[in-house]
Amino acid sequence: MAAVANQHRSHTVISSATIPVTVFTGFLGAGKTTAILNILKRVNPDYNIVLLKNEFGDAETDSALAQESHISITEMTNGCLCCVLVGQMKTALEEMKEKYHPDRILIETSGSAFPAPIAWQIREMEPAGFHLDAILTVIDCINFCGYEDTSYTARLQAQYTDLILLNKWEQVSERQLDIVVDYVNELNTDTPKVK
Repeated sequence: MAAVANQHRSHTVISSATIPVTVFTGFLGAGKTTAILNILKRVNPDYNIVLLKNEFGDAETDSALAQESHISITEMTNGCLCCVLVGQMKTALEEMKEKYHPDRILIETSGSAFPAPIAWQIREMEPAGFHLDAILTVIDCINFCGYEDTSYTARLQAQYTDLILLNKWEQVSERQLDIVVDYVNELNTDTPKVK
């Protein structure tokens, strides 16, 4: 499945005028917002990043956290981008492009989102000036082994990605981390994994 996630890089020539779209996915509570905020702390404030948040959880808490950074935020809270809100993401991205003139758009999916339909929607928008830069999946090292066996979504997120970010690794033993990495490798051996 990781090879499928990389299809957008095959032979498509990306114009410098297109806006890169980076998708952050991961199961509920994996730490997507925290990972995004940690990355944003390292970005030049002049680099205009816009965040499209799609969460079923406590959107107010996540938005309050995101407001601490220097980015503009658009929220979609009445459904999931990969199913209920299919088509509405296109409108949201076009509005963000017109209103904010971003250098990059980050999409933080809900914890229940399948990455493939989101990737497909972004690829369909290449003529409108967007391109899928990457899908990053945040894995919660504390809880992944508990829901990896029971959640089809968690497995798909670990399979359909360009990069796996092992989050909360410092809160588990070395043995527990090895078990998580083994589980993730059973699902996806080819995708790079970082802590």
